[in-house]
Formats: sequence, C-alpha cells, structure tokens
Amino acid sequence: MNSSLLLEKLLQLWRFKKALAYTAGDVLDFGGNGGELIKHLICYKTYQCVNDIRDANGKYDTIVMLAVIEHIAVADIEGIMKQLIERLNPGGKIVITTPSRILRRPLELLAKAGLLDNKNISEHKYYWSKLDFLRTGRAFKLFVEYRRFQFGLNQLVIYKKDQQ
Repeated sequence: MNSSLLLEKLLQLWRFKKALAYTAGDVLDFGGNGGELIKHLICYKTYQCVNDIRDANGKYDTIVMLAVIEHIAVADIEGIMKQLIERLNPGGKIVITTPSRILRRPLELLAKAGLLDNKNISEHKYYWSKLDFLRTGRAFKLFVEYRRFQFGLNQLVIYKKDQQ
C-alpha cells in the first residue's frame, strides 16, 4: 500500500481504530505490511507482524487481518484459515476488515484518479459478503460477529474460537 497518499492513511487509521476494540493479549498482525498497527495498540502483551502466515511463531490471543482478505484467492482461504486457527489460543479472535462488495467500482475509480494506491486495489481478488463470512465461520466452527463501518462501505468481522 502506498501510505504516502492521504486518503490511504485516513482509511488505514479508521480500520485500526475499529479493530483496536477487539485486540488484546498476544497479537499477530497478518498481512500488516510494515507493522504500522503497533503504534496504535494499547492493550497487548506481544506483537508480531508477518506477511506470510508460515512466518508466524507461537500462539496468539488476537490475529488481525486488516484490509488483507480481499487480496487472498478464494481457493487459498481454507488453508490459510486452518493455519490461523492453529495459531489461535482458546477463546482467541481473528479480526478482519475488508471493503464491502458495493465498493469495488468506486475503489477502482479512486485508484485510477490517483487517490488510492492503484497496485493495491488491482490486487483485490475477491470482495467478501456477509454471507461469505458466516459460511466460513460455520465451516470452521467459529462464532461470528459482523459489523459494517465507514458508512456501510467496509466490513468488520470478528471470528472467535471456543474456549477449549
């Protein structure tokens, strides 16, 4: 992501603020670029940022994927979710933000206008719906909390693992 663009910085900060309420304990930032999130974390024990899930080590109370899942091919989601869940402590959470489907065309137009990072937007592989998140949660036996933010244009999903 080209964080030199003002709109990119503002949207990133908005995502961070939404995720912070659900972020605590040992935190894994999956796909967090250079680890910008750490400057905003308040309640955490340890923090690790990886762009390849295989580089993560240990177990975590919170795994965040902020503006990441839309960059992952649908065919790869099952394997990545399994790896995330393996690294999640009992009762832990996976916190996800992603644009709503209705935002696809506006994001492409903003990127072409130079207001958003064109490379980043062009790498979006799939725009998730609420139903997609609910199905994924059910498939992995995770509790799902679903919210919208940024006037309904972005989604916040919290997957919670059982205490066992």
